[in-house]
Amino acid sequence: MTHTPRSGGQQRRHDDAQSDLPTTTTTHVADRVRRAFLATKRDELLTPVRVISDVSGHILTVARDMDQPGFSGDILKIQSAGESLTALVHQILAPAAPGEPTVDDESVRSRLRHDMLNELNPVINYSEMWLEDAEEQFLSGFIPELRLIHNAGLRSAELVDKILAAWDIDASDVASDLGDLDHLHAIFDYKKDSAIATEQGHVLVVDDNDINRDILSRHLEIQGHTVVTARDGKEALELLNNGDFDLMLLDIVMPGINGFEVLARTKSDPRLRETPIIMISALEEMEIVARCIELGAEDYLPKPFNPVVLKARVGACLEKRRFRQREISYLNRIEQEKQRADELLHVILPADIVSELKTTNEVAPRRYDNVAVLFADIVDFTSFCEQHSPEEVVSNLQKLVVTWEEIALRHGVQKVKTIGDAFMAACGLFGDSDEPVLNCVRCGLEMIQATLDLPIGWNVRIGIHTGSVVGGVLGRRQYLFDLWGDTVNTAARMESHGIKGSIVLSREAWNRVEKDSQGTPLGAITVKGKGDMEMFRFDGFNETPPSQT
Repeated sequence: MTHTPRSGGQQRRHDDAQSDLPTTTTTHVADRVRRAFLATKRDELLTPVRVISDVSGHILTVARDMDQPGFSGDILKIQSAGESLTALVHQILAPAAPGEPTVDDESVRSRLRHDMLNELNPVINYSEMWLEDAEEQFLSGFIPELRLIHNAGLRSAELVDKILAAWDIDASDVASDLGDLDHLHAIFDYKKDSAIATEQGHVLVVDDNDINRDILSRHLEIQGHTVVTARDGKEALELLNNGDFDLMLLDIVMPGINGFEVLARTKSDPRLRETPIIMISALEEMEIVARCIELGAEDYLPKPFNPVVLKARVGACLEKRRFRQREISYLNRIEQEKQRADELLHVILPADIVSELKTTNEVAPRRYDNVAVLFADIVDFTSFCEQHSPEEVVSNLQKLVVTWEEIALRHGVQKVKTIGDAFMAACGLFGDSDEPVLNCVRCGLEMIQATLDLPIGWNVRIGIHTGSVVGGVLGRRQYLFDLWGDTVNTAARMESHGIKGSIVLSREAWNRVEKDSQGTPLGAITVKGKGDMEMFRFDGFNETPPSQT
């Protein structure tokens, strides 16, 4: 026979048709769908079967002391049938291992049809009979349990019929005739999903077996991952400390440091604990799996591993890690913003007030005793403003106020606010000084000198008074911590009636520093609502100045 070559168009159509062929045959898909269906029905069937066994066992326990041998004997038969049914479900519907008969093997089908139904018949019949006779035999208390057993038997028989009906579907018609198995068919129709790109990462493979290590590495490299290998736990820990891995596949049984110890050390290290770990081992006991999960493993993969499952679990772990890294990044940004907000609050408000505001979301007004209040004001500031540009005024004022803030901080004096060119501060608000007036005097002396050191020729007046004040925060926008009361007003009067380049104290303030200081009485001024008040100019400390408090 002479072979006739296809034309170009025919060849292309043939190639296109070939490319459209599914990678898995319909028959193979049908077999896989049946297996999945049987697995789900096995679990479904075990539920009523266990009800039969468990409830009958409960009835036997309660009826043990009753003189009803016929009843107890029949319930014992039901319990025995329930145990046999449980064993049959596991035997008949267990997944077929490689080389074993496929799911449509006739002998297995026969066992399902005959053995299962033979065990179900006594369950249904005996429970139905005793339901009818329970009232007459003084066994009415068992009616709910008997009805439960009877319904479980009927449900089991119904499921067996459903399994047999699904099993009889012709493989060639699976694609169109699976009926309620369509959702299972869709599970295996993953041709479209297989084109989805998997996460790729830097993977550490740890196994003391050279062959296992090589096989794992090859599979992972084919999937596009960058792979580094370690022969034992010690080498793995060294690599982890010196590298940055997205995932670790870790064997359990290894010489020296075993997999459990590597897992525990990794999860206890703050730098490494976010690295996902998949444990791989031939040990399949649930206690081993549970221990791995408890120690922080992300997943567990038994040996010999399935390449498809390996790919899926590695991809899932890497994707989860990517989401976790994104979450950590967001949390870090939030924390940075919180720190910035906290720093801003500390710039605006005293530390104690910030702490109260963060704790209670408000600041309760309170009275502060033994507080020294200081006012400082630049002499002839208004005329200076009229003769200089706004930029020059603000620039010089900014330098001076910043210098005053630093001086106040050194002497334990709390800046309260600036009002134009006036500077208000206080000491002793939060119990931070035993000698608040002395601290304010020291602060004032340094403030005067700092002002005189400026090249623009400014001078300053300073007034100090001591007593009780009320402190608090007003409003919710552009707020600040402020002080009110007679002590504040009097300190302002001391400053406004003071002398440039000097500190003026009230009688109450002077009494606090008199024994360590030299001063000049300035007479009295009349203060509205208070009458005459004495004023004292501070001239300096005695030869041995008082210690800083």
